[in-house]
Amino acid sequence: MDLSGAVALVTGGAVRLGRAMCLALADAGARVVVHYAHSAAAAAEVAQEIAARGSEAITVQADLQDARTAPEVVARGVAHFGRVDILVNSAFHGGEHVRFEDADLSRWRRPMEINHFGTLQLTQAVLPQLKAAAARTGDARIVMINTMSVHHLEEGAASYAGSKAALGAVTKTLAKELGGYGIRVNAVHPGYIWGDSVRIYFEWQAEERGGGTTWQDIYDERAAETALGYLPHSSEIAGAVVFFASPLAKCVTGTALPVNAGHWMPPSA
Repeated sequence: MDLSGAVALVTGGAVRLGRAMCLALADAGARVVVHYAHSAAAAAEVAQEIAARGSEAITVQADLQDARTAPEVVARGVAHFGRVDILVNSAFHGGEHVRFEDADLSRWRRPMEINHFGTLQLTQAVLPQLKAAAARTGDARIVMINTMSVHHLEEGAASYAGSKAALGAVTKTLAKELGGYGIRVNAVHPGYIWGDSVRIYFEWQAEERGGGTTWQDIYDERAAETALGYLPHSSEIAGAVVFFASPLAKCVTGTALPVNAGHWMPPSA
């Protein structure tokens, strides 16, 4: 999948899945704008690793909850690379794990502001660049990082799932509205993404359950719920993003792709 010459802007690109996507896009030939909110050192490491792999990256800090920062993020990328062809919206807030009846709904606003409005504010800011890219090459791409949680519902996850469900509906609307410009809009919906943060979560669950339960027991239970019997690593999720960003997916838009080892499958057509 050749992305040589393309410029990709990845929000939340410093750690975990964001980092994996930045590296995968660079390996495919893209130059990368690595956005981060707090992890300056981690973002710098991603840029250095991209350079070591033979591509180029810059880092840009912004709090996407503040609408005023979106144009500046885009301007920084354009000032350095001259263009943006691909937008990957990965920055997110995980919300609170609390049942609705016990929730302070004022605390649900932050995940909505970041996961929904922050994502859309940045998308709107980069649209002129994507229109120009599509006019120049016939193809520009937006990839939304959504979640299996909007389909595979769990108690206590409503603040996060609700914000992402709203984004999911708008994603399909954008695919219809922007298709005429040659801009493709797709989403990937990961489930559990295996790594240190999920292991820590499983350790907490094991401790809560007690009785000698280990994190491996929790992992085995979750993995057994998938069709493929394991939880994907972030590098595997990144492969699906590169596909959507590549010419191989040139006729694909408005798609919500489960990337969860068969943990949840969409209904048959």
